[in-house]
Amino acid sequence: MPCLFSVIWAIRSSSLLWECLACCSPAHWWPTDLAVSVPPWLNVLFLLLLSTIMLPSQVRLIPIYIFYQKLGWVNTLLPLIVPQFFANAYDVFLLRQFFMTIPLELDDAAKIDGANPLQVLLYIILPQARPALVSVGIFHFLYAWNDFYEPLIFLHTRENWTLAVGLQTFDALYTINTHLIMAVSVLMIFPPILLFFFSQKIFTQGVVFSGVKG
Repeated sequence: MPCLFSVIWAIRSSSLLWECLACCSPAHWWPTDLAVSVPPWLNVLFLLLLSTIMLPSQVRLIPIYIFYQKLGWVNTLLPLIVPQFFANAYDVFLLRQFFMTIPLELDDAAKIDGANPLQVLLYIILPQARPALVSVGIFHFLYAWNDFYEPLIFLHTRENWTLAVGLQTFDALYTINTHLIMAVSVLMIFPPILLFFFSQKIFTQGVVFSGVKG
């Protein structure tokens, strides 16, 4: 039960990414609307952000652990929750490429009808980008649900363990009781399957990169 409670908090924090995506969306959509006047440094910054994908997590483990230890976050759920409020390079790349494919004619039509930039973002851009936003949300849910490396490093007490760490310990304690291990494994795999079952329609639409039909 403590493992389940901990992973629910981790997943809940990942679901808060929707608010972060709503705030970061103008940064991804802005180049599509002002493509003519995009400053050169913005593309350089985007390339620097993408270069962080090549940096292994093991390289930054020690400085991050020392940083969290000085903050008093070690053996708490904060190292698993707080970083989820900041988009990673993969999310930025996915959303930026999706927003750049939305035709500018939609923006122009909304502006002719008297919509301001915020209304264009809320009522035109974000509804068109719903498949991409759902895809990013599902990716983060699966990452938080299956994450084993970070909870193993930052969580020391059993009360804070996530299901991934708890399953590994359970496997070590009850190696010969395969029926118990299979039962816990079903508990681990059931929520992702259920999530994909209910969101597969909009998730598969993420490969559609056009905002105009017909």
